[in-house]
Amino acid sequence: MRIKVSARYFIVFFTAVFCTGYILISFNNRYMFDDLGLNSLVRDYGIWTAFKIMYFSWETIYNTLVLFFLLKWNNYIPPYVYNISILLVNISCLYILLKTILKYYKVSINISDILLLSTLIISITYYSNRANGFAVYWVTGQVVYCLFLSYLFLGLHFWIKGRLFLASVCLFLFAHTRINYDAIFIGLYAGYFLSYWFENKKIVYNFKAQLPFLFFLLGIVTYVIIPGNYVRLNSIQGPDPKLQLGVLVIMKGWISAFKHMAGIILASWKQLMILPIGLLVGFYLSDNLFLKRFITTRFLLYCSLTFIICYIGQSTVIYISLKTPVGYNRIFFFLELLLFILMLLYGMFGAFFLQSRLPPKIIPPLAGLVFLAIFIPVSIDYYRSFLVTSDFAKAYDKRIQTLKELSLHPPGKTVFVRKLPDSGVLEFMEIEPELDSTAKLPDNNAVYVRYYNLPFKLYLAK
Repeated sequence: MRIKVSARYFIVFFTAVFCTGYILISFNNRYMFDDLGLNSLVRDYGIWTAFKIMYFSWETIYNTLVLFFLLKWNNYIPPYVYNISILLVNISCLYILLKTILKYYKVSINISDILLLSTLIISITYYSNRANGFAVYWVTGQVVYCLFLSYLFLGLHFWIKGRLFLASVCLFLFAHTRINYDAIFIGLYAGYFLSYWFENKKIVYNFKAQLPFLFFLLGIVTYVIIPGNYVRLNSIQGPDPKLQLGVLVIMKGWISAFKHMAGIILASWKQLMILPIGLLVGFYLSDNLFLKRFITTRFLLYCSLTFIICYIGQSTVIYISLKTPVGYNRIFFFLELLLFILMLLYGMFGAFFLQSRLPPKIIPPLAGLVFLAIFIPVSIDYYRSFLVTSDFAKAYDKRIQTLKELSLHPPGKTVFVRKLPDSGVLEFMEIEPELDSTAKLPDNNAVYVRYYNLPFKLYLAK
C-alpha cells in the first residue's frame, strides 16, 4: 500500500512538472513564418479564396479550413492560448479513447487514473519528442500534428462504440492530416488484425463495421489528388530526385530510418527516461489484477509487432514521396507517441515482474531513486529553456515594436535588423540578409512585410 501511494504522488508530480513546464514556455512563444503568412492570406482574400489558392499552389487539405479559421484570430489571440487549448484537447480525446478501450476489454481502472495516464502520455510526448519546436509550440505545426491527431482518438472511440457515422467522419478528416499519419494508421489496422489472427487462429470480419475504414481510404484518395500537394513535392529537393525505386532500395530506406530513429532515442535521456516512468506507473497499478492479466508478454509482443508495421509503413511512404528515408523530425511525432506508449507498457510490465521478485522493502527506495533521477534533470532542462525563450521573446517583441514604429515614419526603402538570440525549444525562422539588391525578397522576410504592412524591404544586418 505504501509503494502504491508513493508511486501515485510521483506520477502526479511528474505530470504536473511536464504540463507546467510546457505552459510556462508557451507564454514565450510567438507567431512564426506560416502563422503570419497564412493569417495574411486569410485577411487579404478570406478563408474560402485563401483555401482555393493553397489548394492549387501548395500542400492543402480540407483540414486547412480549420487551420485558416484558427489563424484568422492571430491579432486577438496570443499563441499560448492555442498551445494550452490544444494540449487540453489532446489529453481529453486520449482520455475518452483509453476509457473506451479499457471498458471494451473489461479492464477495471478508476476514472481519475485513466485521466492521469492520458495526461502523462500527452505531456511526456510534448516534452520528449524530437521536434517539439515544430510540432507542439509552433501554432501551425501544433494544429496539424497534434490537434488533427485528436480526430483519430475520437474516431476510434466512436468506432468501438459502434457509432459508425461519427467514426467515419472523424477518420475521413484524419486521413487529411498527413500521408505518413495515414501509413501509420494502416499499420495499426493491419497490426490489430494480424495480432487477432495470431491469438485466435481466425479472423472474424464484419464488413458493415469496416465502414469507417472505407471512409478513411476515401479520405486518402481525396488527399492524394489535391494539385497543390505535387507543387510542394516538386519544390522539395531530396538527395536523389531521379532515384529509381525498388524493393532493395526501399529496404535500405527502412534501415536508414531505423538507424536515425534508434540512434537519437538511445542517445537522448528524454526518451530513455520513459521506461523508468513506466516502472512507477506499474508500481502504482500493480495491485490491479485485471491490468496484470492484460499486459502480458504476448500482449507486448503484439504491440511491438504492430509498432514495427507502423514504422515500416511510415518510412516507406516518406522514402517514396521525399526520396529520403528520414524526412524531417516533426513527421515522427505520431510514431514517437506510439513508441512512448509502448515504452511505458514495457516499464509497467517490468514493474509487475520486479514486484513479484524483489523484497518489499527495496521497492519504495527504488521508486524514490527513479523519481529523483528524472525530476532533477527535467526541472533543470525546463528552467534553462524558460530562461532562453524569455530572452528570445523580449528581443522578438522589441524588434516587432521597432518595425511598427518605423512603418509610421519609414527611414528609407530598406531596413536592416539585428539577429535575434537563440529561440531554444521554440521554432523560429530568422529573416535572411540581403545578398543581391535586385533579388526577390526572401520568403522569410516577405512574410513580415506582408503581415505588418511594412512600406520597406526588410533584411538581416550582416
